[in-house]
Amino acid sequence: MEQNKTRKYIKYAIGEIILVVIGILLALSINNWNTQRELKINNKVFLNKMLKDLNTIDKRLNELVYDTQDDYPTLDEAVKACDSILKLTYLGLDTTHVNYINEAPISAGNPLLNLNDNTYSELINTGKLYSLGSEALVEAITNYYKEGERQTMYNEANNEFVKVGFLKSEDGFGKIHLDYSMDSKNFDITNYPFYFDKNAKEYKDFQLGIYYMLFSQRQNMTQMQAIITKTITLKELIKTELEQ
Repeated sequence: MEQNKTRKYIKYAIGEIILVVIGILLALSINNWNTQRELKINNKVFLNKMLKDLNTIDKRLNELVYDTQDDYPTLDEAVKACDSILKLTYLGLDTTHVNYINEAPISAGNPLLNLNDNTYSELINTGKLYSLGSEALVEAITNYYKEGERQTMYNEANNEFVKVGFLKSEDGFGKIHLDYSMDSKNFDITNYPFYFDKNAKEYKDFQLGIYYMLFSQRQNMTQMQAIITKTITLKELIKTELEQ
C-alpha cells in the first residue's frame, strides 16, 4: 500500500511539474508573441518616418537638379550653360555673344546635399536599427546613409571649386558682367579688348574659370542623380517591408 501511495504521489508530482512547464512555455510564447508584435508596430512607425525623410530628400534633390519652376538656376541649367559658353570661347567670342554670356545661368548657387537623416540618427542612437527589418533592408539603409556622408564631403569640395572658378575670372570677365548688370543700356563690349583676344590673360582665365565651374557642378549633378536613384530603390525596399 505504501508503494502504491508513493507511486501515485510521484505520478501526481510529475503531472504537476509537466503542467508547470507547459504553463511557463505558454507564458513565454505569449510574451514573445507580444514582444514581436510590439516590435513590428514600432518598426512600422520608424519605417514610415524614414519614408518621409526619403521623400523629402527625393523632392529636394530633384528640385536642385531639374526643377525649372524656381527662379534660381538648376544644376542641369548651370552645367548646360557652362558647357555652351566654354565651347563658344574656343570658337571665338564676338558681339553677338555678349548678352548670352552675361545672362546665362552659369551657377546653381552651390547647393548642398544636406540629406535628411533624422530617423536614421535616432535608430543609431537608440540601437534599434538592427532590429528594424530584414538583414537586406538594414544593410541597404546603412549603406545608403554612409554613402550620403561620403558624398557630402565631395559635394562641399566641389562647391569650393565652383568658387575658385568665379575668382579665376573675376578681374576680366567678372568686371564685364558687373558693368553689364549695372548699366546694360550704355554697355559697350569694345571697351574690353581682351574679350576678343584668345591669347589675353583675362580670356584664358575666363576659360579656366568656366571649366572649373562646369566640372564641379557636373560632378555635383551626377552625384545627386545617383543619390536620387538610390533613394527610389530604398523607398521601394521600405514599402515592401511595410507590406509584410
